Amino acid sequence: MSDEINTNEHLPTEETMDKQDATRKRQGDALSGGIFLISLGVLIFTGWWWPGIMVALGLSGGAGLIFRGRTREGISTLVFFIGIAVAVELIRRTDISGVVIGSFILIGIGIIILAKAFLFRDS
Repeated sequence: MSDEINTNEHLPTEETMDKQDATRKRQGDALSGGIFLISLGVLIFTGWWWPGIMVALGLSGGAGLIFRGRTREGISTLVFFIGIAVAVELIRRTDISGVVIGSFILIGIGIIILAKAFLFRDS
């Protein structure tokens, strides 16, 4: 019986999983911070502060979440912040009324909330 193979040898322990999670979080924070600083540098260079800062926030926040394995939340964050930047630019550059764009933004947010509530209940 001393020839039995211990099958638990290669399974990660709780301690190693905690260390891996901490390392992954630290790397995700570094990625997010690095992307944000690069984005700020681009904003300084281009002078596109508003709504460029929204794009910078979306890129850094979304990348950090995606890196941590929270892909859906990361993409949602990215789309949300870039959506704000696009809406602001649409209002600024077109003859479309801000009321029309604002209405469509609220309708879109309402659809997203309903979809999350009813289509993605299990996850």
